[in-house]
This record gives sequence, structure tokens and C-alpha cells, in this order.
Amino acid sequence: MKTLATASIAALVAIVGFSTLPVFATSDSDNTVHGFWEFSLQSSLRDRGVDASRVEEWGGLIRAFVQNPDGSTSMQLFDPTTLQPVSRG
Repeated sequence: MKTLATASIAALVAIVGFSTLPVFATSDSDNTVHGFWEFSLQSSLRDRGVDASRVEEWGGLIRAFVQNPDGSTSMQLFDPTTLQPVSRG
């Protein structure tokens, strides 16, 4: 009887484990912007003097929320390949 209970618990753990697997697989894609890790993009922008607190895809561009020296936040657009600023319009 103990082996049946142990096997049932092991089966339940395996089912629960496999059912959460797709969640972990899709969560990685949520942390990328145009195929680049958000953290890497923020670091690259900081290396260029842009204090980006958040980056996201915005059409074919990267939209960054940037901390200004006065403490306010502005939105800036960047080319996803070169990280060069892009003007709106």
C-alpha cells in the first residue's frame, strides 16, 4: 500500500512539473526585445550614456523609458540593430 501511495505522489509531482514547463519556456520570450535580452539592451544603452529604466518593442523600434537628470522620465526611440536614437515622426 505504501508503494502505491508513493507512486501516486510521484506521478502527481511529475504531472504538475510538466504542466508548468510551458510557462517557463514562454517566460524567456517575455524578457527579450527584438531578440535581445532586456537587461543587455539596458546595459548597452547605459554604456552610451542613456539611463534606461525599461525597454520594450515599439513597432520596429526599441522604446526606452529614460531617467532625465532632473528626475523626470522621458520616452526615447532607438534602432534595434545600432541602438542609435531615432526621432519620432
